[in-house]
Amino acid sequence: MDTILITGGLGRIGTALCQQLRGKYRTRSFDLRPTDEADENYVGNITDIPAVADACDGARAIVHLAGIPTNAAPFENLLDANIRGTYCVYEAARQAGVKKVVFASTNHVSGMWEQAGVKIPADAPVRPDSLYAVSKAAGEATARYFADEYGISSVCLRIGGFSPTDEPRGFRNLYMMITHRDMAQLVDKSIQSDVLFAIVNGISNHPKAYQELENAKRLIGYEPQDSGAEWVKSMDDDSKRRYDELSWRELDRDEMLHEWSRVRAK
Repeated sequence: MDTILITGGLGRIGTALCQQLRGKYRTRSFDLRPTDEADENYVGNITDIPAVADACDGARAIVHLAGIPTNAAPFENLLDANIRGTYCVYEAARQAGVKKVVFASTNHVSGMWEQAGVKIPADAPVRPDSLYAVSKAAGEATARYFADEYGISSVCLRIGGFSPTDEPRGFRNLYMMITHRDMAQLVDKSIQSDVLFAIVNGISNHPKAYQELENAKRLIGYEPQDSGAEWVKSMDDDSKRRYDELSWRELDRDEMLHEWSRVRAK
């Protein structure tokens, strides 16, 4: 059974992946504290390259989740955990000879498109909605560099909403949440894929999604099993009305570039 190293294995997504992928892979968590959900635990900081490289021993792939997942943190903290930390994980992978990294990016990398009411493909021009999103965009660029320079295959997942309870929390999740089993499938397909580099959106199959899934389906074979259509049935009347009124502008590439270069999102 292949071993995968999950940085941030104690976090919300890391915990769910350890549970969902049990039996498919041997899960090894690298975090500041151990977790009961993983098969193995390494304790340390992702900015410690030798420690991460040691945890890579025998691993088929790294699923890099560790970092600060909020814009509330000072930029200096985001710089250390998200930008420097991601570089250190890739450098550890290079030193240890790990040739596959799945990088947890975020929908916020293109979040200003959402605020502008535009439905986006995974290859939309980067339009971050926060400094947290800026740090994740830097992570995607780091992944691209290590792919070109060292041949380390990377799939960057622009993850939508994720709920520890596996149930939608708030209206926004009705069009951009990813369930636990869809998240596990997305990661598994990314590990198994033969692409050198890809950026894919990470959501379940929502009828009114603002993130397109064509790249994820075409490049890595992702086919979400869950749909937000089931959640809509249990909404109150006001939420149903808002949902019915929800729509996204669809722009072609030239229109998108024109707006990106000339128009503020808000």
